[in-house]
Amino acid sequence: MKVEASGFLPGNDGVCAVLIYRKEVLLIKRHWLPIIRNPNIWSFVFGTREKGDSHESTVYREIEEETGIKKEQLKLVSKPIVTKLFDTKSPSKWWYNHFYIFKSTSSKVRLDLENTGYRWAKFAEIKESKDYTNIFVDKERINRLIERALDER
Repeated sequence: MKVEASGFLPGNDGVCAVLIYRKEVLLIKRHWLPIIRNPNIWSFVFGTREKGDSHESTVYREIEEETGIKKEQLKLVSKPIVTKLFDTKSPSKWWYNHFYIFKSTSSKVRLDLENTGYRWAKFAEIKESKDYTNIFVDKERINRLIERALDER
């Protein structure tokens, strides 16, 4: 899908985090609320950077807020990259996020109000699903990074 430059959303500077536990990837179900971008889809952890915060501090804050998993339970396994995303309701609108991949020592998840469910899933079972990667402009690059992280010990 081609995304036009005119739809850039400058106020959406944020993060995306993939969490891996024992070769499975965490997916969380986004709540269906008007204030939630890309509602009602299975996705990774997302969050917006607050003024004065770094992307690194934002990603750890968002992971803990949305899943209950703490920084001490995470190991960064992939150098963060900048990736382009678009809004599923308005595909002409897009923004950039910093993308991280972590391995977690815990599978216990405590959801916040932004999400309605979660599941740990084999990546091979879900990588073709539109529900979790259709918001990435460069879906194949994201898939390769996740597969590489899953193959590491």
